[in-house]
Amino acid sequence: MTAARATAGSPTVENNRKSKVIMRSPLLGGVPSGAVTSLACLLAFTATACDGNDSDSKRRDEEQSKSPYLTRLSEKTCLGIFDGKTVAEAKRDHDLKKVVVPRDGEDFAIKISLGMNKEMTSFKPEAGSPCGILDDSGRKKLLRITVNWGPNSFPSADKKTGESTSYSARNTGDRKIAELLVDCQRPDLAEKTKDKKMLAFQVTLFDNVGFSNRADISILTESAKRFTDLEGRLSCKNKVAYPAPDKVTLKTR
Repeated sequence: MTAARATAGSPTVENNRKSKVIMRSPLLGGVPSGAVTSLACLLAFTATACDGNDSDSKRRDEEQSKSPYLTRLSEKTCLGIFDGKTVAEAKRDHDLKKVVVPRDGEDFAIKISLGMNKEMTSFKPEAGSPCGILDDSGRKKLLRITVNWGPNSFPSADKKTGESTSYSARNTGDRKIAELLVDCQRPDLAEKTKDKKMLAFQVTLFDNVGFSNRADISILTESAKRFTDLEGRLSCKNKVAYPAPDKVTLKTR
């Protein structure tokens, strides 16, 4: 950022009869010309302070140049799939403050839904990934979400109890894989398949951070909602009810 040009309203020299010349800044008021703070520093005040913050600004610029998608993890990350409690947990328990989110703000759910609305099949390896997050270096994968049809139908046991969602998790080495199956009924798509089988809408979370079950459930839920609760997405023919994250018991397998 360059310093502002000294045009209208910039420091002027007045009252030549006075023995001490006063330099006036529109930002800080009058500052004696002999003061330690230099004129150059005053003119650059809008870009950075003069007490060492210049190096902080350079460091931020260097970080941004290395990872152009570097951002602070917040409730706006990946279009709102992290609620306040999850963000607080990420910062408090996992020291996750700055992360790299490639193409953050782009609604991938729309593009992914276009393919899923054409046929009810288990795409390989998945129908798409609406969100992926890396550490602040941009090298380590922290979290990734994928969506697909199936490969299985919605569990009949859950359907009998009136549920339209089923949450489960399993550990594989040093990471956790959490999964949400949604009873998103699309008989029009199932009818086009060879075996006429209705597949569940599946959301999978690859968690390399070690979030709590409550956080994983919340991330899965908010990710699924972007496909089932918004117009122009999967257009489920039934009403899908999502439970509050605190009320869900995560099945382990």
